[in-house]
Amino acid sequence: MDVDSARALVRTRLEEFASNEHIRDIEFGLLHHRELVGHESIGGAPIGRAFRIASMTKSFTAAAILALRDGGALALDDPVAKYLPSLTRVGLPDDGPELRIRHLLTMTAGFPTDDPWGDRQEGLPIEEFDELGSAGLSVCRVPGLAFEYSNLGYALLGRVIARVTGRAYVDAVRDILLAPLGLDRTTYDVRQVRDRAIGWHPLASEQIEQSEPTPGAFSPMGGLWSTVSDLAAWVTFLSSAWRSKAIEGPLDRWSRREMQSPQTFARLESGPDGCVAQSYGMGLYVAESSEHGRFIHHSGGYPGYGSHMRWHPESGWGIVALANRTYAPMGKTCATLLDEIVGETAADDSESVLGTLWPETIAAMNLAESLLMEWDDSALDDIAAMNLDLDQPRHERRAQWSDLTALGPFVRGSLTSTSPAHASWTMTGAQGELRIDVLMSPEYPPRLQALRIERREG
Repeated sequence: MDVDSARALVRTRLEEFASNEHIRDIEFGLLHHRELVGHESIGGAPIGRAFRIASMTKSFTAAAILALRDGGALALDDPVAKYLPSLTRVGLPDDGPELRIRHLLTMTAGFPTDDPWGDRQEGLPIEEFDELGSAGLSVCRVPGLAFEYSNLGYALLGRVIARVTGRAYVDAVRDILLAPLGLDRTTYDVRQVRDRAIGWHPLASEQIEQSEPTPGAFSPMGGLWSTVSDLAAWVTFLSSAWRSKAIEGPLDRWSRREMQSPQTFARLESGPDGCVAQSYGMGLYVAESSEHGRFIHHSGGYPGYGSHMRWHPESGWGIVALANRTYAPMGKTCATLLDEIVGETAADDSESVLGTLWPETIAAMNLAESLLMEWDDSALDDIAAMNLDLDQPRHERRAQWSDLTALGPFVRGSLTSTSPAHASWTMTGAQGELRIDVLMSPEYPPRLQALRIERREG
């Protein structure tokens, strides 16, 4: 899908969505290969206003923790008690494991899910929060065993950041991330926001204007205000970590990749295009789609606002959408939109995928396509690993491929890859479509350990 078509699709769908969900204003940004290729407002308001981004704030808190880790100020496996010695948890066995910073980051601390309670704690004074922690916090299980979404856990990370840096959390994140990245429209304090979108809270018969608290103990989990332009820059900074030439900044590309990699399994979802495994990274969700691969995302929902940011590292597409109605469900709509855009541009992005593969993988792809035209045992011998003929006898493989030759001539279609050693692509012929997979071995130089072909139905 080209940029103009993608932009028109997003605008049309979000207009319908805003009407159906009774949302006054939505502002969106469409990204492609590090560029903001679309930036529009649904509802008539001018672009550039700041919205409360709620839980999308967690990605900033996680990045700040990792930056402090990289600088040697803390370790992810440090006990939380090292920084918050008065924290008390109720309901743990005497021999339970210690609560560590890593558990808070990955939503495995054992606290119960606290939406919507946490969303109403934004302005809680720090002193009262510390008293709350000292008096006792209820837990569902010992740390490290399972995912359970916790706003409280990220509020505690904010206290860790403050203790480590000796500064207020909001000041530390500004100095560590916001200022170095030039995100000058992103702030925790509503009093510093210029030209903000008014948040609206729905009641049975009307929507009322949402009052806004000033920063407090729960700001680390949801307190940021930001704009589409600033968030597009943030998404671009994070997603560029998957490219060979990552954007330089306050967090190196390996730590950014760590944020965007599965740390704990959350749930399995099903949809029209197959299954999606949702995991939590660090301040970000990681969705593995059986159809389109990996998406990184996070939603935000607060009284008065709903938001979502999502990107597909392999294709370079991304979207940011901000709305001004309580818990506006932007996530599902953005996921559907990006699925469609990525699905229709898979073939167009094959060149960028090729750039991530080992030269030996590309050579194996070329050989596979030549074998489909004319079988050549000696050419296969030159790159085959020792297991290849043991896994499928050569005469069976030769017969299978020769039977499919008659479906051609072929043209290479969409290409996907799970690593530099792997490639999976379609070959469209005059009488049918094939899927070919190659996988290289860990030897040096790598050799061909798997060569698979199948006819695709339909």
